[in-house]
Amino acid sequence: MIDTDPDPQPRYVWLAKVGCEGGPLLVCEVDAFAAWGGAVLTPEYELDPGCDLSRANAVLYPSDEEEFETGLVRFGADDQHTGLVWEMDGQGLAEVATSGDDGFLVMRSWVRNTDAPHRYAAGPAARNKETPTAELDLQTGRVAVVWAPVGATEVGPFSTIEETTAGLRALTEQDSPVKLDLDDLRGVGTLLRVRPGRYQVSRGLHEGTRGRYAPFEEQYGPPVPGNDDDWSCRWIRFARSGGEAAVARS
Repeated sequence: MIDTDPDPQPRYVWLAKVGCEGGPLLVCEVDAFAAWGGAVLTPEYELDPGCDLSRANAVLYPSDEEEFETGLVRFGADDQHTGLVWEMDGQGLAEVATSGDDGFLVMRSWVRNTDAPHRYAAGPAARNKETPTAELDLQTGRVAVVWAPVGATEVGPFSTIEETTAGLRALTEQDSPVKLDLDDLRGVGTLLRVRPGRYQVSRGLHEGTRGRYAPFEEQYGPPVPGNDDDWSCRWIRFARSGGEAAVARS
C-alpha cells in the first residue's frame, strides 16, 4: 500500500499542472526552450523528420524494438542546448512540485480525486525504488516544463529567438510558477525558478491496485482520501548534485 508518512522529507509544494494530448514532456532551461521548435508538419500533414519533436521521439523510440521512458535530446544551433524528454504515457496532466534547495519533481497519475499519488511520489520510500536516468545542467535556475510538441514561439508574441529568450526570461521574473497557454489549449507548460546547478534525474513508478486502469467513474468520481487506496503514478525527480552532466537514456 501507499507510504502514508504524514511528514515526508523532502517536503514538496505542488505548484502547477501541465496538460498534454499525448507525447512527451520537455524539461530544460528557459533559455534553451527559447530555441525549441516543437512539432512541425510537412505539406502532407506528417511530422517533419527534422523538427525538434522528431528528435525527441528518436531519443525515446530509436527503433521498432526499443523504447525509453526518458532521454536527453540535443537541439538548437549546432546542438548547443540539452533538454530531458519524458514519456508520461498517454494523454493527461503532469503535476510539478518543488522542494526548495533539494530540487523538483514532475508526476502524473491516472486519477484526479485523491492526493495519494502525491504522497507516494514525495515519500522517502519512493526514492529507494527509483532508477537513475541522467544528469541535467540547470545553471541559470530558470526551468521550463513543457509539452514537447509546443514550440517556444507559440506561447507568446515572439518572432525571433532573441525576442523569445528575452520574453521568457521576463516571465520568470514574475512569481513562480508561470503558466504557458496556447490560443486553443491551456496549461501546456510552466516556467519556474529553482536553485542553479546540476541535477541528478531519476524516474519512479508505482503500480497501484487502482488508478491507471481504473474505470472512468473511479478516476473521476467523488473525492477519495489519500490514505484510502493505492493509486498508480509515475514521476521524474530532479535532485541537485555535482559532477559532470552525462547523456543517458532509460
